[in-house]
Amino acid sequence: MRLLATWMFVLYLFCAHSTAAQVIVNDSAIDFPLPASELRLIFSMQKVYWPDGQKIQVLILTPGSEVHKEFCFKPLDMMPYMLQRRWDRLVYSGTGERPIILKNEAEMQAQIARTPGSIGYVADPVLSGGNRVTRSLYETSP
Repeated sequence: MRLLATWMFVLYLFCAHSTAAQVIVNDSAIDFPLPASELRLIFSMQKVYWPDGQKIQVLILTPGSEVHKEFCFKPLDMMPYMLQRRWDRLVYSGTGERPIILKNEAEMQAQIARTPGSIGYVADPVLSGGNRVTRSLYETSP
C-alpha cells in the first residue's frame, strides 16, 4: 500500500508540472486545426505562407527555456537541437531565415497580437483581442 501511494505521488508530481505548450496565432491567419506535421513544417521554416497567401511570421521563446523545449518535444516531436540545425542550414545556405526569438510569454502574446500572420506558442495563453489559441490535432488534452 505504501509503495502504491509513493508511485501515485510521483505520478501526480509529473502530471502537475507538465503543461502542454499551446499554439497561438494572430487573428489574421486562417482558422483551421493544425496537424502535427503542419506545425513541424511551419516551425522548421519550410512552410512560409498561409493558405491565403499571407507570409507566416514564426515567433519562438529563447531556445533554453523550458516552454520551448517542451514545445519541441511534444507538439513538434523533435529535439530542440534538430530544429536549430534546420534553421542554421536555411540561414547559411541563403534560402531562409530564423524565427524571431522573444524573451518571455507576455512579449510573445503582444507580438503575435501586433503581427499579421504570426504564429507562436505559450504555456498558458491569456487571450487578448489580437490573438487566439489554435489546437493542433496532436493535442488531446482540454
